[in-house]
Amino acid sequence: MKIIVDESVSFGVVGYLKAAGYDVTGIMENPTSGLEDKDVFELVVNNKAVLITRDHHFTNSLRFPASETSCIIYIRNCSYGNDYSQGKFCFGFSISDLRHN
Repeated sequence: MKIIVDESVSFGVVGYLKAAGYDVTGIMENPTSGLEDKDVFELVVNNKAVLITRDHHFTNSLRFPASETSCIIYIRNCSYGNDYSQGKFCFGFSISDLRHN
């Protein structure tokens, strides 16, 4: 499974996922740095990838239909922070859940 991490997400997430053995591309890695949302979405669709983002624009299903991707994971702001070492994000999603898809 290919995972693409948007620039809006901490690069620590990319490092954590790579260390866990996932095929991950961080948008902030060259040559993809600075892509517009539409180009990020096209990259996700073309790679049949999961997108992890904090950019609320990707929740617009008319502009960015999740059905064209493997999945779009939107990480919302939270008051208690993220714990990447446990593979959990602020909304309680566990990266291990992806292993089943």
